[in-house]
Amino acid sequence: MAAIAQKSDPFLSHLVAVLSIYELGPFPAPVPRYDGPSDWQTDSILRALGAMARRMYTAEETLASIKASENWESNGPDT
Repeated sequence: MAAIAQKSDPFLSHLVAVLSIYELGPFPAPVPRYDGPSDWQTDSILRALGAMARRMYTAEETLASIKASENWESNGPDT
Protein backbone atom coordinates (compact mmCIF):
# COMPACT_ATOMS: atom_id res chain seq x y z
CA MET A 1 0.00 0.00 0.00
CA ALA A 2 1.48 3.33 -1.05
CA ALA A 3 1.94 6.08 1.51
CA ILE A 4 -0.16 9.17 0.88
CA ALA A 5 1.93 12.32 0.87
CA GLN A 6 0.33 15.03 2.96
CA LYS A 7 1.20 18.68 2.70
CA SER A 8 2.28 19.94 6.11
CA ASP A 9 0.48 23.01 7.40
CA PRO A 10 3.06 25.38 8.94
CA PHE A 11 0.61 26.72 11.52
CA LEU A 12 -0.38 23.23 12.70
CA SER A 13 3.31 22.32 12.94
CA HIS A 14 3.85 25.43 15.05
CA LEU A 15 0.93 24.56 17.34
CA VAL A 16 2.28 21.05 17.85
CA ALA A 17 5.67 22.49 18.83
CA VAL A 18 4.19 25.09 21.20
CA LEU A 19 1.81 22.67 22.89
CA SER A 20 4.61 20.14 23.32
CA ILE A 21 6.69 22.78 25.11
CA TYR A 22 3.77 23.85 27.33
CA GLU A 23 3.13 20.20 28.19
CA LEU A 24 6.61 19.97 29.75
CA GLY A 25 5.72 22.47 32.46
CA PRO A 26 6.60 26.02 33.38
CA PHE A 27 9.31 27.60 31.23
CA PRO A 28 11.15 24.46 30.04
CA ALA A 29 12.26 26.16 26.81
CA PRO A 30 11.58 29.34 24.89
CA VAL A 31 8.37 29.20 22.90
CA PRO A 32 9.04 29.51 19.17
CA ARG A 33 7.59 32.49 17.36
CA TYR A 34 5.28 31.79 14.42
CA ASP A 35 6.41 33.54 11.26
CA GLY A 36 4.42 31.64 8.65
CA PRO A 37 1.34 32.64 6.72
CA SER A 38 -1.28 34.28 8.92
CA ASP A 39 -4.79 35.59 8.80
CA TRP A 40 -7.33 36.69 11.40
CA GLN A 41 -7.84 33.08 12.50
CA THR A 42 -4.17 32.31 13.14
CA ASP A 43 -3.77 35.69 14.88
CA SER A 44 -6.79 34.97 17.09
CA ILE A 45 -5.54 31.48 17.98
CA LEU A 46 -2.07 32.78 18.84
CA ARG A 47 -3.51 35.59 20.97
CA ALA A 48 -5.79 33.15 22.85
CA LEU A 49 -2.96 30.66 23.31
CA GLY A 50 -0.74 33.40 24.73
CA ALA A 51 -3.48 34.44 27.17
CA MET A 52 -4.02 30.84 28.25
CA ALA A 53 -0.27 30.36 28.76
CA ARG A 54 -0.08 33.49 30.93
CA ARG A 55 -2.99 32.22 33.03
CA MET A 56 -1.38 28.78 33.30
CA TYR A 57 1.95 30.23 34.47
CA THR A 58 0.20 32.53 36.95
CA ALA A 59 -1.74 29.56 38.33
CA GLU A 60 1.45 27.49 38.60
CA GLU A 61 3.22 30.31 40.49
CA THR A 62 0.23 30.82 42.79
CA LEU A 63 0.05 27.12 43.56
CA ALA A 64 3.78 27.00 44.31
CA SER A 65 3.38 29.97 46.69
CA ILE A 66 0.47 28.32 48.46
CA LYS A 67 2.40 25.07 48.83
CA ALA A 68 5.46 26.92 50.13
CA SER A 69 3.30 28.79 52.64
CA GLU A 70 1.66 25.60 53.84
CA ASN A 71 5.07 23.93 54.15
CA TRP A 72 6.41 26.88 56.16
CA GLU A 73 3.35 26.84 58.46
CA SER A 74 3.78 23.09 59.03
CA ASN A 75 7.54 23.05 59.52
CA GLY A 76 8.45 26.59 60.60
CA PRO A 77 11.31 28.58 59.14
CA ASP A 78 14.48 26.74 58.21
CA THR A 79 17.18 27.25 60.77
